[in-house]
Amino acid sequence: MAKKWPKLNKPPIILAVMEIKFQLTDNMEVHFLKKNDSNILQEYPIRSENFTGNINLPFPAPGISSAQVSSKQIGYTYINKEKTRKFTISKENIVYTTEGLYLGWDVFKKQCLELINYYKHILKDSIIIRISIRFINRINFDQINSPLDYFNTTIAAKDGVINYPIDLYSFKYVMHIPDTNIKVNVIQSLEEKNESENNFVFDIDVLCHDIKTYDETDFSEVLEKLREIKNEVFFNNITEKTLKMYETA
Repeated sequence: MAKKWPKLNKPPIILAVMEIKFQLTDNMEVHFLKKNDSNILQEYPIRSENFTGNINLPFPAPGISSAQVSSKQIGYTYINKEKTRKFTISKENIVYTTEGLYLGWDVFKKQCLELINYYKHILKDSIIIRISIRFINRINFDQINSPLDYFNTTIAAKDGVINYPIDLYSFKYVMHIPDTNIKVNVIQSLEEKNESENNFVFDIDVLCHDIKTYDETDFSEVLEKLREIKNEVFFNNITEKTLKMYETA
């Protein structure tokens, strides 16, 4: 049974991302990515084509007049009308992003699974390399005297080493979940003070390499597992003082 986590009435999440990275088993034309375009455009009406470019400079005397420029379409980007949700699809990955007001895990997961369903015809014929979720939190303070008042993990220095006030700092650590192929990248950073406000960014990226083939049930279960790990990292790292700022219920 999943652990019951505190409910935040005002989650500090500013960006939530889900990515599926895959490898096609057969060659596929890029236009095949538009198979369900008519349905997708009802929810994501803004579509653009994505290209990759290359510039070849001849040797030994390169010059602008002799340079060869080429481009190749690699996929599409879809954006909803409010421009709060978007996703990109290519022959290598699906990346779903939502920013602004976070409506909760159930809504986010439902949107991810609906998107995955649009491309199951591709995922069924692919090797799944990785599934990941990434949540970027921005926690605002009027004033912060010690990071340890708000966070259980921070940087430290011996007395007399840093003799001047610190305007900003950042650190990263990577964890491996035992008996799994799951890793967690965590970045915590105090941003430069903006007028009278201090912003602390808490970035949690959970990556799973355990799934190799497409299965809707497996994908749903993996997303839940990644969420549990993300929540464990988040709530273990914030203090009761920080928790109270977001009106737990």
